[in-house]
Amino acid sequence: MSVFRFKQFEIVHDKSAFKVGTDAVLLGAWVTVPQKCRYILDIGSGCGIVSLMLAQRSDAIITGVDIDKSSVEEATGNADKSPWKNRLKFKHISVQDFCTPAYKHVFDLIVSNPPFFADSLKSPFHARNISRHTDTLSFEDLILAVSYCLSISGIFAIIIPATITKIIQEQCKSQGLFCTALLQVQPKEYKPANRNVLLFAREKKQIEIQNLVIRNPSNEYTNTYRSLTKEFHLNF
Repeated sequence: MSVFRFKQFEIVHDKSAFKVGTDAVLLGAWVTVPQKCRYILDIGSGCGIVSLMLAQRSDAIITGVDIDKSSVEEATGNADKSPWKNRLKFKHISVQDFCTPAYKHVFDLIVSNPPFFADSLKSPFHARNISRHTDTLSFEDLILAVSYCLSISGIFAIIIPATITKIIQEQCKSQGLFCTALLQVQPKEYKPANRNVLLFAREKKQIEIQNLVIRNPSNEYTNTYRSLTKEFHLNF
């Protein structure tokens, strides 16, 4: 059994379509949790890591949705072993079926580490294809679902490849969601950003831009990354 241990919980991720990774940790640690946040939705929840991180950071009731049944079962098991099992629930359902026009303005925070490899080489593993390709969840469908379910004052957070940032911003804008914060993530100091974490809200504001370098030239985690994730990683 493969277990990833954090300071307050642990993640089993043998069966999940995609494993614990830096993208999920960044999303769970950096996203702004609104004041008096009551309900959180995790789209493409996988093994449940982002949901569990947000359970640690808030008192909200958290729902995760995923179309991979094994991921939902594993996330449920991880939640049941956590201190916050009464506030976590995972559903085997597509976000297109979960967030409909009738299901409006419910969640104070919506997060997603979505599939993002469109028209690229597929893995031989079907579950991993689902978790990392846009065939089953287009960005248009994702953002439309968010527009149905995000509360009036809510925040939507997403981590994506840096190369498609403008596309996501324009698609969100078409649904009345405006970028308010942007974290540009560099794997190393001498490399360009390859991931961006973006926050969106219904109110238009000036975008707050930050930069984060994951590893220094010695391939050790930077102090900035350690500070961001110190409440979670055991060795920080």
